[in-house]
Amino acid sequence: MNNKYILSVFLLFGFVSFQSYAQVGDEEDYTQYEKYSTDEKVKRYCTPKVVGLSPAKLVSIGYEYALGHKINASPIGGIPAQEGNVRNYNGLALGVNIPVISNNKILINLGGNYVESNYSFGDDTLSNPLFTAANRGLKTLQLNTTIFKPLNEKNFILGFAQGDYSGDYTAKNMQSLSFSKLTLLAVFGWKFNERFQFGVGATQTYRAGGKSYLPVIMYNYTSKNEKWGIEALLPARGHFRYAFNKRTLLLAGFEIVGSSYHLSNSDQLFPVNGTAGMVDGYDNQKIELRRSEIRPRLDFQRGITDFIWLSAQAGLILNYKYNVDSGNFYRGFGSDNPFVMENSVTSAPYFQVSINLVSP
Repeated sequence: MNNKYILSVFLLFGFVSFQSYAQVGDEEDYTQYEKYSTDEKVKRYCTPKVVGLSPAKLVSIGYEYALGHKINASPIGGIPAQEGNVRNYNGLALGVNIPVISNNKILINLGGNYVESNYSFGDDTLSNPLFTAANRGLKTLQLNTTIFKPLNEKNFILGFAQGDYSGDYTAKNMQSLSFSKLTLLAVFGWKFNERFQFGVGATQTYRAGGKSYLPVIMYNYTSKNEKWGIEALLPARGHFRYAFNKRTLLLAGFEIVGSSYHLSNSDQLFPVNGTAGMVDGYDNQKIELRRSEIRPRLDFQRGITDFIWLSAQAGLILNYKYNVDSGNFYRGFGSDNPFVMENSVTSAPYFQVSINLVSP
């Protein structure tokens, strides 16, 4: 996809989100709303805000770079196994989050993300179809909505829904919307005080590569002196936070990053249907790359103004899954259904920098 076009779209949405924020005052996403006044004669409701959390991002423009590593592709349909040396992969990481409804009874945000991984291989003679697909680059376009519904002064319900459009598509060769994936999350929570928020729930997610159904624990806490805290939505991510001052934060923790990418097979390099030795149900028009990474990292955040913050991440990419499957289905824990390809990827250091328009 054309990066200039994508960047222009996100900047436009960023301008809209900033205007929305200016019009409604203290609107933010579900983790960072300001206190809302309530009528003393009516029922009071809790707010999503927890003192000391890292600022909510209305617009984020970032760039990611991963250093060299190896991908070991398994044999498939008579095509031999092959090792590929990745010099690096890099790409844009864009995000926008727009508050659209904000009052003391409900808070609704609309958002979107675009993330790309452009691979650079050190060998131009790679013949395994996995490398051909990766060489086209992997892209994810997401649209989402977040709903925070307070029930009373202590309890709330948090809902999240997101559509993922992930694959090796290009601007000239877009894939069908039928290959989109849906992420859902629901949490029931308690707001014990202005420094502590806790919740439990469940999610349908693709962070582990394939479709997964998992329990969720939300834990947001800030110490009394507001110097340190915890920001966690387990098992997806968790960080310890230290505040040098109001505008300088250091987060240390991890995030699981992943998706299921449709591989177009436009060059017909994957084996034809009916090839001997392929798994049951194999369809070369429904090839999916189940990609998942565990990223231990440090994240340094610095506010240069109340509204503009810079972020610099450094960490390690630990491969959890880089397997090829056929179709979009639930593969339960302990399942013995074979993959089309079971591949391995070595670890790689990575860096990410971003500039962010935040809600102070």
